[in-house]
Amino acid sequence: MPENELAKVNKTSFIPAELHDADERGVIWIWEQPRASSTYVLGVDTTVGITGWTRELRTEEDAKIDNAVIQVLRVGKPDVQVAEFAAPIDQYELAKYVNFLGLMYAGNSEEQQALACIEMNNGGWATQTELINRYGYTNLPPWRQEGGITPHITHKYGWYSNRSTRTDLWIMGMRHINAKLVKINSPWLVEEMTDCTWDNFLSMTARASYNSHDDRVVSLLISCWYAHEWSLELDHAPESAPIQRMDQPDYQRSDMSYDEMISDANENFSRLTGDL
Repeated sequence: MPENELAKVNKTSFIPAELHDADERGVIWIWEQPRASSTYVLGVDTTVGITGWTRELRTEEDAKIDNAVIQVLRVGKPDVQVAEFAAPIDQYELAKYVNFLGLMYAGNSEEQQALACIEMNNGGWATQTELINRYGYTNLPPWRQEGGITPHITHKYGWYSNRSTRTDLWIMGMRHINAKLVKINSPWLVEEMTDCTWDNFLSMTARASYNSHDDRVVSLLISCWYAHEWSLELDHAPESAPIQRMDQPDYQRSDMSYDEMISDANENFSRLTGDL
């Protein structure tokens, strides 16, 4: 490429400067180059999108369509958002961008693929199937099923949204962000976060608020979730003190009267509370 043409290329993306305008969609934005020694996680929010969408064929109306979004997070203290892609493309088209960024930011992954965490609700199965069958991309997280006596790993892969899991995603993610444990570089993500409201995030509507989106927020929170292997179970409480067994009579096998049992129980309770 001639030197004068190189000067037109924006170093933070892969498109010529003449394509840059107020519309940031369809551009891979990069704030930090890959590091071979680092761990990276991709958070992916899918959408039905527009089949065949390109920047060259954009219209004013398609700005109302939800974006498919990929957030690339370098795991650390703090985590760092290193790249972002957003465009109203369909689930199959999205797979090639996930594959590209996942290989580019493979980092120290043994699979030579970054962990790609895909929301499955909006046809994420199509993106996932395309990744596996066409690109041989297999570094996908299993879905952890909560509930019952113990949580367990299922045979499903990706993130499954419902009101309960979105609540946990929001709370854990916002605690992470508010504690300044993640550095955000995308101005469009920051703008989206200011528009995103609690109620609309939980309702999983197409828009976070009127004429706004929450796709970038969802993908970032998913990447944070899997970067730190959070669980939906309440496992963050401090460890309980070991149970101390007291020398107490076995009332069922004793010959004590009812009144004697009550008196003895009250005396034991008083010892526990320090009244005796």
